[in-house]
Amino acid sequence: MFFKRENAMEFVKAGTRFRRTRSDRMVETARVLSIASDDFGIPHVRYELSVEKPVTRQTVIEGPRVLALATFTSTYCERVAN
Repeated sequence: MFFKRENAMEFVKAGTRFRRTRSDRMVETARVLSIASDDFGIPHVRYELSVEKPVTRQTVIEGPRVLALATFTSTYCERVAN
């Protein structure tokens, strides 16, 4: 899924979840907690990360974490239905 910066702010909102599968088959699911701009006007996403290990089916929850909106949308591009 491709995001344009103007549309990403509308698409990525608090409560939405996004997923990516890493090369080691671990599945990361990011739940957006908030979006805010820093002092330079760069939007950042604050999120909670759940990592599911494929062999043990164990889920680890980490966070909160913060990424710039552009980095977040390029890393977590698969939206998950709530």
